[in-house]
Amino acid sequence: MTVSERTRILVAAGGGARWIERARDHSDPVTLGEMKPPTVHAHQGPPGVSFESATAMRHGTGQHGLADRRRKAFAKELADLLNRQAQKGEYEHLVLAAPPRLLKAIREDLSEGARSRIRAEIPKDLLKVSNHDIKAWLHAPGLL
Repeated sequence: MTVSERTRILVAAGGGARWIERARDHSDPVTLGEMKPPTVHAHQGPPGVSFESATAMRHGTGQHGLADRRRKAFAKELADLLNRQAQKGEYEHLVLAAPPRLLKAIREDLSEGARSRIRAEIPKDLLKVSNHDIKAWLHAPGLL
């Protein structure tokens, strides 16, 4: 297998991520690396809520909640990693598998070079799916 034939598959969800690729000597894709999401610290009180001084009323401030900040920070780390790998020529094609919100956040932070290599997107949480069973989700011929 030459470098130009490589298809990298990123499988990500809130609990972490792994990138896999088909190896010459294995029938199933092999895991090349894994990543855990970064720690994002919460502010005091509920995120995005302000309290009125005269009454017990609360109002949203338009700030993003903790889960959204975690998702965006994790997506940025994953996109930065994929951008570096694309720049080094470590893969020719890219398949992204992640829940829809995370998938969108990753795609937004990808460089044009990495984005142009996307061959498929799977808007599902497949993080707990084995490498062997991932093949069933890749319907398009030639992805693995």
